[in-house]
Amino acid sequence: MNLYDFDNTIYNGDTNTDIILYSLKFHPINVIKCLIKAKKLKKEYIKGKIPFERVKEAMLAFLFQIKDLDSYLDKFVNKHMKNIKKWYLRKKSDKDVIISASYEIWIAKFCKKLKIKYVIATKTDSNGNIIDCNCKGIEKINRFKKIYPNAKAINAYSDAKVDIPMLEFAQHAYVVEGNKINNYVKGYKFK
Repeated sequence: MNLYDFDNTIYNGDTNTDIILYSLKFHPINVIKCLIKAKKLKKEYIKGKIPFERVKEAMLAFLFQIKDLDSYLDKFVNKHMKNIKKWYLRKKSDKDVIISASYEIWIAKFCKKLKIKYVIATKTDSNGNIIDCNCKGIEKINRFKKIYPNAKAINAYSDAKVDIPMLEFAQHAYVVEGNKINNYVKGYKFK
């Protein structure tokens, strides 16, 4: 299987930022309230008083106040499909697994449009509470092993240092910088 991070790897940009910017047009007051609360909670996170998940939940809480969220997310995804990188579209395979810290509620929609059937992302309940923990760093590998216990990771692609566990888990690893793909080696200097 081929493991791909999503944001800034096969997607040009960060979907968390994009959904906030997109939502500012339609729900500005709710978005701003959530961002203010998240900023306050971030201080608590930095002090080690709360886990990062509480900050992320607060930042994206506005989504779970939207009526017909499913339809809203469909519109968001349709508008942002153009951000899927062309190199990925050429390379795409039916053995690809998208593993993302972004919320599954929209990552799965991108993957469905791309006809990618294997998706691992941060899960939330209907109130926007993160289930378990943020799908980031070593958690990506933990979830991959749990869901696909006998699968082998042939290739892994990411733009981020936090994904070193995923890169080192695969037989071949690549760092994505924009549209440039570099071989990953231990000690790689991420930008």
